[in-house]
Amino acid sequence: MEKISILIVEDDPIIAADLQDRLEEMGYHPLGPVARGEEVPAFFENPVLPDLVIMDVHLEGEWDGIETTRRIQEKHDLPIIFLTSNSDDATFNAAKQVKPQAFLSKPFRGRDLKHAIELAISQSAAKQASIADPAADDNAFLFKDRLFIKAKDRLVRLFFKDILWVEADDYYCKVVTLEREYLVTQTLKKFNEELAGVPELMRVHRSFIVNLAHVEAIGELNLQIGKTKIQVSRNMRDELLNRLKNI
Repeated sequence: MEKISILIVEDDPIIAADLQDRLEEMGYHPLGPVARGEEVPAFFENPVLPDLVIMDVHLEGEWDGIETTRRIQEKHDLPIIFLTSNSDDATFNAAKQVKPQAFLSKPFRGRDLKHAIELAISQSAAKQASIADPAADDNAFLFKDRLFIKAKDRLVRLFFKDILWVEADDYYCKVVTLEREYLVTQTLKKFNEELAGVPELMRVHRSFIVNLAHVEAIGELNLQIGKTKIQVSRNMRDELLNRLKNI
């Protein structure tokens, strides 16, 4: 599934329904909506977590949006967008203590929502990767187990396990999955450096990174994924065989 899932935590049913419609139009997968902060933890018991949360600061119930965010952050590190109709200094200062990735004021425009989502994901990815410049002109954002790529004016999600291989394409690189290909605005060298902590992905040639879990056969100077043969540098073959033993 490549649609980014976004949990809506909003106690106003009209605003919640509007958010659902807008997110669906943008190609995202809305979850909820949830009106009370106490109901949010149930969404984090599933094997696949939401990719992002849009959180109303003022919620009905015992937990407001700030307290609900604190509870999420105790166990999970994911982007949070605060939604508020009250933009006074007291609200802002209280909200910023839990360090959301973006703020969105009601009423909001579709363009504001789109930008807030992209900003939240890029800021959170930069934080997790300790990147100094989250505003760099890249269209790929890496998290612990997944990758977000900006494609055709929206962000799509790829889990690392679904990547077959990554191929150098001049100053860009091409990420190949079973269903389609995505162009990333980074060199393969830079992309490989950011993927250094992902054990199943390995650079086997100056032009290729492969997902070891999808390797079906290994020759003297190539390997096979599906029907595609991919070059392997001679000096990488031994490391490739050793890494495969641990997959």
